[in-house]
Amino acid sequence: MIDPLSVAGLTIAVVDALIKLGERTGELISDANAFESDSNELPNLVNDENLQTKLIRNLLFSECMVYGGKTLFEQFDPDIQRQIELLCVEIKSILQEGIDLLERRYGITKEHHDTCKESPTTSLLNVSTLTLSRNRSTSSGSLASLSWGRTSPSLPGLLRWSLRDKKRVEAILQSFKDRNSRLKKKVELWCLASQLGVSPEHLMHLQTDESSRKLGFDQDASLRLAQWDAGKMANSLELLDPSWDSYLKEIHPIDNQGMFAMFTKDNVAYIQENHHYDAMASPTTAGQDVDARTRGRIESLAKLLHQPKEQVFRVLPCVGWKYLPRQSSIAFVFEVQPRPIGAPVSLQRLLLNNDLRPELGDKFRLALGLSKCIAQMHMVQWLHESFRSDNILLLPHHVDDEKTGARVAVNYPEPWVLGFEFSRPEPFFSVGHSDFEPTRDIYRHPDRQGQPMEMFKKIHDIYALGVVLLEIGLWEPAVKLEKNMFTHANNPRAVQAQLIKHAQKRLESRVGRRYKEVVMKCLTGDFGVEDDTKEDLKLQQAFRHQIVDVIEMAANYV
Repeated sequence: MIDPLSVAGLTIAVVDALIKLGERTGELISDANAFESDSNELPNLVNDENLQTKLIRNLLFSECMVYGGKTLFEQFDPDIQRQIELLCVEIKSILQEGIDLLERRYGITKEHHDTCKESPTTSLLNVSTLTLSRNRSTSSGSLASLSWGRTSPSLPGLLRWSLRDKKRVEAILQSFKDRNSRLKKKVELWCLASQLGVSPEHLMHLQTDESSRKLGFDQDASLRLAQWDAGKMANSLELLDPSWDSYLKEIHPIDNQGMFAMFTKDNVAYIQENHHYDAMASPTTAGQDVDARTRGRIESLAKLLHQPKEQVFRVLPCVGWKYLPRQSSIAFVFEVQPRPIGAPVSLQRLLLNNDLRPELGDKFRLALGLSKCIAQMHMVQWLHESFRSDNILLLPHHVDDEKTGARVAVNYPEPWVLGFEFSRPEPFFSVGHSDFEPTRDIYRHPDRQGQPMEMFKKIHDIYALGVVLLEIGLWEPAVKLEKNMFTHANNPRAVQAQLIKHAQKRLESRVGRRYKEVVMKCLTGDFGVEDDTKEDLKLQQAFRHQIVDVIEMAANYV
C-alpha cells in the first residue's frame, strides 16, 4: 500500500487528477464539436492522450512481484520521482487552462465557477451535475434550447469560439500532447537507461506487461535483453540457402560511399553491405572460412540488427549474413520496406552534389532523424562507433509539390544508418583500429584516433554526430574543410579545433544560432554534466534536452 503522504502517494494523486481533467476536457470538446458540427480530430486527440496517461499510471503505480510487491515508480531514485511529479503537475495545469476556457465559453453559473476555483478536485468529482441538452428543430435545424446552468450562447459567442477560442483550445491541446509525449519518452528513458535497465527481471516485465506493450516499451526492452543473449541464440542468421548466391555479389568501391548495393529478390528489396574480411590472416581457417571468434561477433551483430526496432532507430532490419570468399568480404543483408523507387545514395555523396542542395527545413529534419537515432541507440546502451556521412543512406520518394507538381526527390527526413562493423553493446571493450585514415579520423573523437586505449563512450558517438551535423549545416563534407583535406594532420586536437572554428564562423549565417550551438555542444562535449551514473543517464537526458529537443523545435517551425 502506497503511503498517501509519500512522493509516490502525492504523485499518483496528481496523475489521478490529471486523468479526471483529461476526461472532463474530452467531454467539453465533444460537446463543443457536436454543437459546431465539427470534425472528431480534437476529441480523438484528447482521448488518445488520456489513454496514454492511464497506461503510464498503470505501469508506474501497479504493485508487482518483480519489485518485491512495490511499484515501478518506487524503484526510481528520488530525483527521477520528483521529475515525474513535476511533469504531471505541468500537464495538469495545461489541461486546467483548457477547461477554464471551455467552461467560460459555455458561460457556466458563477456559483459553479467559484466552486471550481476553490477546489478543482471537487469540481471534477461533480462533473456529472453539469448537463448539456440540445433540442433541435427537425424542420429548420435551429437550436431550440441549450442548458448547462446558464443561458443559450448568442451568435457573437459562437463566432468567438470559431475565430478565437477554438484556436486557443487547439494550441492548448497541442501543448498537452507535446508534454504528454515528453513524459512518455522520459519514462521510457528512465526505465531503460537508469540502473533499473541492467535488471533482466525488470526488462522482462517491460516485455510482458500489458501497459508497457501498449506504450511500445516492450521492443526496446527486448533489444536491451538481446545484447546479452545474442551470442546465446541457437538459430544462426547465416544465409545458407543457395538461392541467395546469385544475388550477393562483389561491390565495387564508390567514392564517398560505403560498400553498399541494392537488389530485389522475390519482389522484396534488399540492401547488401560488404565488410572486408581477410580469412588468410587467420591460421585456424587457412582462408576457407570465418574463424570462430569472428563468426561469433558477426552472429551477435546480425542478431542485434535483426531485432524488431522502432522507426526512430533509423536502422534497417538485418535478414542475415554470408561469407563471400572470392571478395574477401562478409555481406550483411537488410530488408527495405516498402520497396524504394530508386537506388540509395550516401549522405556524403549528396554533400558533394551542388545541384541537390536541400531546403532549410529538410536540413533540420535530416539532422533531427540522425540525432534521434543516436539518442535511441544510447538509451538501450548500444554504441555505433562508426557514425559517418558515408554510412548514412538516403532513398528517393515521390513528392507532390504545389509549385513544381509531382516529382521524385531525396527523402531527407528518413535517413538510414548503416556501417556497424565495429558496433557492439557498450559493456564490450573496443580499442579500435590503428588505420590513420583522415577520411575516417575526422569523425573520430580525438581520444579515439590513432591507437585508442580507452573504452568507446557515448560522448564519442555524439562527437561524430556533431561532425555530421556540421556537414549538413554547411552542406559540405568535413574532409573539405581543410585545404589539404587533413592529409597532413597529425594532431587530433588540431582537427577538432578546425571543425569548431568552421562551426563558430560559418554555421549561424546558414542555419541559425540554435543549430550552431547544438553543433558546438556535440564537438566540445560541453553538456554541463557532473557526477554521472555508470549508464550516463545525466548525459543522455542532457543530450535529448539540449540537442534533440532544440533541433525538433526548429524543424517544426521551419
